[in-house]
Amino acid sequence: MKTDKYFNATYSLIIGISLIIIGIIMLVFRSSLYINVVNVFIIFLFFLSIKQLIDYFIGKEKAKKANFLKSVINIILCLIFSLFKDIPLSILPIMFGVFLALNSLIKFINGYLFLKDGNTGYLTDFTFGLLYLVFGLILIFSPIKNINVVMIIIGVYILMLGITFLFDAIDFVLPKKYRHGLRRHIRISLPVIIEAILPYAILREINYNLDKDTYGEDFVFEEKSEDVEPDIELLVHMSNNGFNRTGHLDICYNNKIISYGSYEELKLKFFKTIGDGVLFTTDRKKYIPFCIEHSKKTLCVFGLKLTDKQKEAIDKTIDNLFEDLIPWDPPYVEALKENDSKKKKKKINQNDYKDYASRLYQATNANFYKFKKGKFKRYFVVGNNCSKLVDYIVGKSGIDVLKFYGIITPGAYYEYLNREFQKKNSMVISRKIYNKKNVDKKTIKEIFRGFSQ
Repeated sequence: MKTDKYFNATYSLIIGISLIIIGIIMLVFRSSLYINVVNVFIIFLFFLSIKQLIDYFIGKEKAKKANFLKSVINIILCLIFSLFKDIPLSILPIMFGVFLALNSLIKFINGYLFLKDGNTGYLTDFTFGLLYLVFGLILIFSPIKNINVVMIIIGVYILMLGITFLFDAIDFVLPKKYRHGLRRHIRISLPVIIEAILPYAILREINYNLDKDTYGEDFVFEEKSEDVEPDIELLVHMSNNGFNRTGHLDICYNNKIISYGSYEELKLKFFKTIGDGVLFTTDRKKYIPFCIEHSKKTLCVFGLKLTDKQKEAIDKTIDNLFEDLIPWDPPYVEALKENDSKKKKKKINQNDYKDYASRLYQATNANFYKFKKGKFKRYFVVGNNCSKLVDYIVGKSGIDVLKFYGIITPGAYYEYLNREFQKKNSMVISRKIYNKKNVDKKTIKEIFRGFSQ
């Protein structure tokens, strides 16, 4: 529900000031602060183990064994951490080093894919990958010596995140004509791990609110700040299933869905994170029910109002994108075409083709394409992913506030768009929730007629 602008401004102001204070404290005290935090944690662990021992002696029979085991483990950890202080002090730098090493791997893979496909940008990825790797290894193998460095980096990040919240607080109360000059070209977003799980967390909240035992009858599926139709929509997918919990992102422009992913399942590599980049277009009216019924998803759709100049820029970007595309057929369409070319026809059973692309074609008659060249020729789940394509189309239209840097996730877009929707006179003018509670049952019956899921 769209909350009062002064409530949002106050909330952002409090969060922003709090983060700035925390960031400054980390920058001033650095390793001494970290050491004190570790000591407090050890003391907390000790008293927790005492409580668990008490629960063992006076608690219920069923919980006694579990409490005793937890107490023993916590006492052992207290002794280890107290006698060997380097162990707990090393945890944060090592974790940060591992994080940098993983980012290094991502950069190397992305650079390799760019080099393999003849794209520019691979030298930048290799350079940053090498820097991340060197710094990550230094932290992993010399964690104690580099506690100050880690605290400075984290402190600066928290400080900049706090400043971002302060700018948001100002945006909530200023009229649009005054806010324009304050828009940031670089937005400091939430940590990647939080953004990655954000769609799943939002889905849990939506499902709770829709529960008939809570207040599902009052749930608002659609909100608008302006009584006009949006010029472009961004669809954030949310799911309870496996890797889909990190979400997915699509664009709807002129009632046409544009989606990017690795939909040729037979060519997926490296734990299904890398594959040929496939783009499809389809009808919005059929696509949303398909996602809800077939993929068991909930969609949050944000509508944006654009200027004529922004629409022209998006038209040009999409036209340039489609110049690099060639048609691609899912397995089901390939079978149909192969059968049509034969003199002796045979019946093609669509239930024999259950891959996502074939199912989507059967339900919505989607058009699929692959890339002849360019950075989207190869899909990489933490590199050139669905969010990167959306950012390419929307971000290069002159809407600078939608540019994100680093690993772009659907959660990052959700966090930004949802906050913009709360603001007065924002370009984000609508927010709609689509799930099994409000999907058009007639459309679902129509698009799924003739095949089982």
